[in-house]
Amino acid sequence: MKEIYRIIDANFNRTREGLRVIEEALRFIYMNEEYLKKIRDIRHLFAKKTLEFFKEIFLKVSRDIEKDKGKNFNEIERIDINKLVVNNFLRVEESLRVLEEYSKVLNQQASIFFHDVRFEIYDIEKKIICKLARKKIKVPCVYVILNLKEEGNFFEFAKNVIRARPEIVQLRYKGNNINFFLKIAKELKKIIPDEIIYLINDRIDIALVCESDGVHIGKNDFDINDARKLLQEKIIGVSIENSEDIKNLEEKDVDYIAIGSIFKSPTKPEKKVIGVKILKEIKKYISIPLIGIGGINIKNAKEVIKNGADGIAVISVVEKSENPFETIIKLKEEVEKGWKKKITN
Repeated sequence: MKEIYRIIDANFNRTREGLRVIEEALRFIYMNEEYLKKIRDIRHLFAKKTLEFFKEIFLKVSRDIEKDKGKNFNEIERIDINKLVVNNFLRVEESLRVLEEYSKVLNQQASIFFHDVRFEIYDIEKKIICKLARKKIKVPCVYVILNLKEEGNFFEFAKNVIRARPEIVQLRYKGNNINFFLKIAKELKKIIPDEIIYLINDRIDIALVCESDGVHIGKNDFDINDARKLLQEKIIGVSIENSEDIKNLEEKDVDYIAIGSIFKSPTKPEKKVIGVKILKEIKKYISIPLIGIGGINIKNAKEVIKNGADGIAVISVVEKSENPFETIIKLKEEVEKGWKKKITN
């Protein structure tokens, strides 16, 4: 029976250690409070319940470091952080399975508990790994919305935009010709470099088929939870208009928030102007990037960033420019100035 306790002790330690490695990555690297809390709660409950099922003294007495063949096995290889987290999820899951099986000999209630924890970890692992697979939004950022129309030379304009390397490009189409939208979305995907995040406005089906990096949806366009089921490893951004809208996003898995109209918008003149002061207020409640949108141009871009935004989204100032490339370069310069001013204050 002592051998069974040795197995349980070894896998008890292995599970806690693996969970702690994941926890530290979530705390210090990914800074994800939601999943950090879930992993920490599981680790605490796991330790507490295990020591209720098996007396700690029995586990300690059964431990025999001198005879443990595993003490000299330490595989050293250089891996990235994502791989480190994946490896430790595997470690935790394997250890829980061992605990589940060998606990059947000593305590069936313990076996049921380890089984339940294992499946909870499977679910959390899936969500975390999918989240890690998404492209990370760089801040500060310039986010250019390409307003697709059925007339004009769209790709000449799009290539000038892409040449200026904005951090994010969104394709927006408000017409009814979905085949046209899909065709352009696929072609645009081919010419956008990997370092630029490519998003589709509203249409999740188009985003999936053209293999964009994600979607942007309005607050009333599509349920966020339903969207996340379809786009687990992709970016989802949402629009809001005021601080009250933040309440509707609690517990929702979104990657950034766009708020506007910051200034009078030539694209949506009917939108209420909310000004720049709201940006600092919103930032108190969120840890994801906040993008200002609406009437932003070269003259006021710096002000938007200084007041709390992590980026600016623009349409008209680029669309109506005689030189879209130069306009984006100047916008990036103003955003950088605003960012430096904000972080030094």
